[in-house]
Amino acid sequence: MKVDMRTIYRFTPFDYQGELPTGGDVYYECTCGGIVNSVSFIKASCDCGNITGGGGSSKVTDPSKVKPLRGKLR
Repeated sequence: MKVDMRTIYRFTPFDYQGELPTGGDVYYECTCGGIVNSVSFIKASCDCGNITGGGGSSKVTDPSKVKPLRGKLR
């Protein structure tokens, strides 16, 4: 089942330095349009497979295609 995270959360991009940040309110948006939580406990991935998550973590294949976002419930 595919859920559009934008209907549940309000996302705000933010700047970072170094490695991609992680946290409960941090999400990764891929250039393909998919959004995955940085500490996803459920199995999730973006459409192109660049971001995959599950078990409390997420793996990013190509960080240059990812933008970190802060997510807050609407």
